Amino acid sequence: MKGVFLLLLGLCIGATLTAQMPLEDSLKRGLAQATNDQDRIINMAGLSIYYMGINSKLSDSFANKMLEIAEVSRDRKLMIKAYVNNARRYFDYAGTKETMAKGLDFSDRAIELAKSSGLDDYAAIAYANQSRAYRNTGEMDKAFNAANLAVAMATNSGSDSAKAVSYMALGSVYLVKNEKLLAFRNYLQALDIAEESKDYSLLRNAYSNLSTFYNALSDYEKAKDFEFKKIDLQRANNRKYDLVETYNSIGHLYRNNKQYDLAEKYYENAIALADSIHFGVYKLNSYLNIVNLHLTSNQYQKGLDYFQSHQELKEYILRNGMDFILYQGYGTMYTFLDKLDSAGYYFKLAEPGFETRATKLNKYLFYSSYGFYFRKRSDYDHAIAYWQKAKQVGDEVGSIDLQQQAVRSLDSLYQWKGDFKTAHVYTNLYYEYKDSLQKLAKEKDLLSLEIDDENKRKEREAKQKEVELTRKHNIQYLGMVVAIAVIFLLLVMAGIFRVSKTTIKVLGFFAFIFLFEFIILLADHKIHDLTHGEPWKVMLIKIILIAMLLPLHHWLEEKVIHYLTSQHLLLVKGRNLYDKVFRRKKGHGSLENV
Repeated sequence: MKGVFLLLLGLCIGATLTAQMPLEDSLKRGLAQATNDQDRIINMAGLSIYYMGINSKLSDSFANKMLEIAEVSRDRKLMIKAYVNNARRYFDYAGTKETMAKGLDFSDRAIELAKSSGLDDYAAIAYANQSRAYRNTGEMDKAFNAANLAVAMATNSGSDSAKAVSYMALGSVYLVKNEKLLAFRNYLQALDIAEESKDYSLLRNAYSNLSTFYNALSDYEKAKDFEFKKIDLQRANNRKYDLVETYNSIGHLYRNNKQYDLAEKYYENAIALADSIHFGVYKLNSYLNIVNLHLTSNQYQKGLDYFQSHQELKEYILRNGMDFILYQGYGTMYTFLDKLDSAGYYFKLAEPGFETRATKLNKYLFYSSYGFYFRKRSDYDHAIAYWQKAKQVGDEVGSIDLQQQAVRSLDSLYQWKGDFKTAHVYTNLYYEYKDSLQKLAKEKDLLSLEIDDENKRKEREAKQKEVELTRKHNIQYLGMVVAIAVIFLLLVMAGIFRVSKTTIKVLGFFAFIFLFEFIILLADHKIHDLTHGEPWKVMLIKIILIAMLLPLHHWLEEKVIHYLTSQHLLLVKGRNLYDKVFRRKKGHGSLENV
């Protein structure tokens, strides 16, 4: 039960603060400099999402203005973008049923308008966004349906970007449904498109999804590999605000692998970077991560103290109308610390909000933590009642893990109560779920082998393509060498036979141009490898190289052409090779006649 507080706050605030938005000043500057409706909508969307967790009225103001501009423009693409962005604003903050319902309303509008306008790529992106929202609230059937519709629409549209986004959405649904091989294949398809397009956002999301995938397999090293790829990508593109989120993600992986010191280090790195770029609101995510880290490592008092010492967390939760989340958090922590009177006080405050406003997964976490509280009080009747509610939610979302956790607790509670007959029912259910999980575990081992085979196949294909490309390039290089040799041969022959000076000069000019450009072409690959493609280094080395080659080029060209043209002068006097050869033949003939 120690993960309850971690999971709950992660759902309510973690998703809230991971919106990939630039800093406030950048967005405001972009809005002030915008010269068209599209740029205005992009910046207003960013500001509406940025302020959603800070100032809801200001967030609504930017969102409403964005929708108004799109509506007046009558541009269908702008209208759909406005609807999708507003839906995303609510989905990112979907801690309650109200925000989820508002997001779905705008998402449905975007889909309807896109389909009626024949904009299948826009419809695909809207469906993918909707799938993510359903997935985060545990409504997997709806998430799966939306993701499949996204893929269908993207395929019809032919848009690679829409395809990548849709494959990611479908892969994420498969991952939650424990169909990991299908998840992996969809993620790989998205990665292929992202790598080919070199689009920053697609690459970032593809790396994130594959990191999540390997984390689900408990292969933390491969998961970290993709997060560190994100770091390289974000540094290369100067995306510091995204880098803050990546530091937190790496912290999660170290925490999951029980490397708590390293986890805390990366959370602290995220806080320091957020401070340096004046992105203070994002620090709340890292603060919560540290609280959860202490709870995961059974340092309950330390977790509570850290939470209490960062009052901005409490203020944020209350400001966003999530008071019931805060109360449940306090109730859970006080339960761990055996301060049961305080825990009971906060659970009672939290219950009405969870019953009327919370999403299904949030309800499960509340029911299970409240059931755990009653168990510690030896109030088995109330504990059973809340664990049965938790099991019902687990059944609704179709999660075997949640179902097993619930029936295991119910089995123990009925035994302590002395109702062994009912306990036996839950014991049987527990072993059914256990068998299912063990089967999944075996499938996971087989999956690892299949994934390795899939990776090796891709590596073989990549090597084969590389060999074919190298062979193709080598043929081209050989062709260039032959062409240059032929040109120089013609140049030499021009000096031997009767050719005008102008022809020799023109032929010499092109011969040396081809030769030195070929040298620079060969040097380009070495320069790129040496500098890792950094533009200023490439430019500096090329300046030095050209400064060396250019004088050599002119000197050689001048000397060779001068020599060949001077040989032409010898030709006029009858001393060239042609005349010598033929004169010698004639001379031999005269002697024979004598």
